[in-house]
Amino acid sequence: MITRSRMTTAAMNARAWLSHRRAELRLAVRVAVGSVAAFALAEVLGLTQGYWAVFTVVIVMQASVGGSLKATVERLIGTLGGALIGGVVATILPRGDPTVLAAGLALAILPLAFIAAVDPRFRVAPVTAVIVLLSPTGQQTSPLFFTLDRIGEITLGSVVALAVSLLVLPARAHNLLAQTTGRLVGLLADFFVLLLAALTRPVDGAEVRRLQIATRRTIVQLETITEEARRERASRLTDDPDPDPILRTSLRVRNDVIMLARAAIEPLPGMIGERLQSAIGGLATAGGVWLRGLSEAFATRAAPPPLDNFDAALRTYRGEIAALRQDGTFRALPAETVGRIFALGFALDQLRENAGDLANRAAEFARPAPPAGS
Repeated sequence: MITRSRMTTAAMNARAWLSHRRAELRLAVRVAVGSVAAFALAEVLGLTQGYWAVFTVVIVMQASVGGSLKATVERLIGTLGGALIGGVVATILPRGDPTVLAAGLALAILPLAFIAAVDPRFRVAPVTAVIVLLSPTGQQTSPLFFTLDRIGEITLGSVVALAVSLLVLPARAHNLLAQTTGRLVGLLADFFVLLLAALTRPVDGAEVRRLQIATRRTIVQLETITEEARRERASRLTDDPDPDPILRTSLRVRNDVIMLARAAIEPLPGMIGERLQSAIGGLATAGGVWLRGLSEAFATRAAPPPLDNFDAALRTYRGEIAALRQDGTFRALPAETVGRIFALGFALDQLRENAGDLANRAAEFARPAPPAGS
């Protein structure tokens, strides 16, 4: 028997899952609306094979307006190129002979496949040419009219997809950019804390690998979304700031964490680890809290948190290093250990500088705070 408590827990879990998948749900709604709209318009216009318009909506609809715009342009370019070449070949070749048709297929596909390999925008061109040449409907009707029909149907689907992306639960690439950057900074915060812990004690290698993989995947997503945001801005669909500085600075911060990982490859030896343990622990706490606050600032497009506590912890750490140098402790250490300590200090300084720049990018992306009392 299902108790009310279990039903409440299940409902809360479902609500949390739906909240986490909000972007995917919005995309699903847009694809459904766009498909129905394309089908209805194809019926009204009397298109012979209106399902191509629906196919196009499903293919080109992306998670953001910028992504949909990019896919739409590529779809139209590929369709026009493939339809024109396929239509010309179908027109000049006699019909009914499979050998001649095979030669025509090679004649059309060879240049289109080469162009698609050089310019990915033409990747659907060979497919369109094949449809024009081999479709039973295309072989039974005029190649010119069949080609024009395909262009019209795919153009209709592309226009509908773009219109729905702009009007139905629109997802701007700049918002996705901010959210993805926030997710990346959150991963880097966990990585930062784990790496500093590795200087004083062994840490879970599996967790290090998990964070490395998750960070790489998020960087790839960030690069894709940056391109979409760049396209939105170039098309004057938004007045949000230039997205490229966020990507560049995020990559710098990630590289600083990688440099930190090389210095924290194993715990610091004996006395040095004990002397620095308190300063490293304070730095891990302050830096982790600040980076997570920066992650939240990006995710919500709010003002970034102050750096005061992180800077204070970094000054404390530098003070401990200066004391070790002054009392001659470094002279008794192996050169490799001294090199690691200096590499660690350099990585921390670079991380502070680049993370501060990233905070400035968050401030540029922050939405104005609502008036008091509103």
